[in-house]
Formats: sequence, C-alpha cells, structure tokens
Amino acid sequence: MSIEETKKTKLIMIGNTGDGKSSLGNFILKKKSNGFEVSDEAKSVTQKTEGSYGEGDRSDVFVIDTPGLQDSGGLDKDRQHMNEMVDYVKKQEGLQGIVIVLNCTNDRLSANIKAMIKLLCTIFPISDFWEHVCIVWTKCFNYTPLKKIEKQIQTKNVKFLPEVIKLAEETTGDKIVKIPMYFVDSRPDDDEIDNTRSEDEIVMLLTWARSLPSINVGKVIKNGSESERVIIEEKNEHQIIESDDVNIKYKINYMRREKRIKNDGTVEYSEWEVIKTKYKNKPIPKQYSKKPKKSFLDFLGNVGGALFELIMNGFGVNRILGANEDQSLEE
Repeated sequence: MSIEETKKTKLIMIGNTGDGKSSLGNFILKKKSNGFEVSDEAKSVTQKTEGSYGEGDRSDVFVIDTPGLQDSGGLDKDRQHMNEMVDYVKKQEGLQGIVIVLNCTNDRLSANIKAMIKLLCTIFPISDFWEHVCIVWTKCFNYTPLKKIEKQIQTKNVKFLPEVIKLAEETTGDKIVKIPMYFVDSRPDDDEIDNTRSEDEIVMLLTWARSLPSINVGKVIKNGSESERVIIEEKNEHQIIESDDVNIKYKINYMRREKRIKNDGTVEYSEWEVIKTKYKNKPIPKQYSKKPKKSFLDFLGNVGGALFELIMNGFGVNRILGANEDQSLEE
C-alpha cells in the first residue's frame, strides 16, 4: 500500500515571511534533507505552495508549505500566492489542520497578523473554521530556560489569545474559548542540545490534528475572485442535558445556515437551523471522575464538538490542547 493510500494527517502552514514555516514543516516531518527550502533572509524563499510526506514514523503525515505573507513583493504578490494556494488545497482531500505560524517574540495581535487571520477566514468559509486552527510559536529556542518559556506561554495566554478570540467573534461570529498553541524550536543550532520539549509539542500538535474531521476543501475560495455567492455552512453543537456522578447525557444538534458573500466583500449570515438531533449517554472518563464536577461540566460546555467527543472518549486535555489539565479545568 502506498503512502498516499495510508495517509492519516494533513496540515497546511500559513504565516508571514521569516516566521519559520518551512523549518517547522521539516521538523514536523523529521526531514533533515530533501525537505522544504529554508533561509534566514527577510525575503521569502518559498515561492509556491507545495506539500511533502514525512519520514520514519511520520510517513503518514503530509505538510503543505506556503509562501510567506507580508513579503517584499507587496499585496499583489500576496494575493497571487494565496490564490495559487487555493488551487493546490482544492486537490488535497483529507486536510485537517490549519497551522498559523508565528514568531514567539510577538506578544500582541499586530495589524499584519489581524489581516492574515481575516484573509484566512475569507479563504476558508467553513462554519467550524476555528476548530481546525492551531498556533505554533516558532523560535522558542531550546537553550531558553524553562522558567522563561513558561513566562512566554503565560503571556501568550493572557495577552495574545484573548485578542484572537475577540477577532474570531468579530470576523466569523464564532465564540471560541480555546485555540491550541504549541511552542517549538524547529531549527536548533546544535543537534547535541536536548530539544525534547519541542518534539513533545509536535506530538501534541499531531494528536490534536488527528482528532479533527477533514475540511471540505471544495468550499475553499480565492480571495476577491468570486462574484456574489451563497455558501451553506454546517456545524455540530453539543449540549449537556443531565449528569450524575457516573454518566453524562448530552445531545448533538446538527445545524446549518447560509453565508452570503456580496460583491463588495461584505458578508451576511442567516440564523442557524437545527437539521437533526442525536442523543448520547456516556460515562465520565476515569481521569476526570475525581475532578470537581462543576468545573468539568463547565469545561465541556466551552469546547468545540470534536474536542467534546475526544474528551468523552477518554483523551486527556494535555494531549490535545498542549495544556495542563488542572489549569484548563480552572479557566
């Protein structure tokens, strides 16, 4: 059986020039040679969208590298690159994760990052867009003291993440609580320095990605090239009905709405309509049975559908979101 027939995980990496998309791709795929071309120059080396399979135990992972945005070529070049990316993505059935690659030195949501995220929302007009998005902070160097890394993580959670969540609601109307974030040194200067922490982060990223359903790549559209159109969006909404010390009964509403994109770029949404409802009754996973019940139920009520099902199936939060379970339940 070929690699293409056994592929399980597909990711696309998007970010600004110089933030380390290509080196991150090589790190994920465990490629030390014949990987994506990398450079320390301010000008983007990657000039076309291309994908590659990994090596060894990552041979079932497919990563798509894209040209950097905010390049010296200007807005027209960005638009050309993104439209070429759309052409490529439309052929990639099974795409699961959208990895926004950012430099770890960015503590606030800059205008450039805002513009990039808004552009992605336009290109990927899917109702569960944010469930497919994670952020990887690159250049989190392996020689950095652990306490400093922990401080960086805290800063991103306190300052950066709330701004992204606010932008998400303003742009797509989606109310999200968590976006998985991972902190890596994907291009260590010295192979002899222990980079286990970064490798563990990638394992968590892949665990998260494998939990996701595939993106409907047929809905991906080019930026500014379409006339007025109507897109049907679908999502699943989980709602807890009742619980005791052992079981949780919940329902899943399968919902649909119309997204109308006007010629001037403005977007209008119809109300969400429930198409069908499914009921489930499952035991509380063992690792959560001794947690404060209210905290656990509140946490379940604030995660997306895919994460809800994963948690109820016994997956630990720290293996999905890259977060401490006790901290996640407290937030």
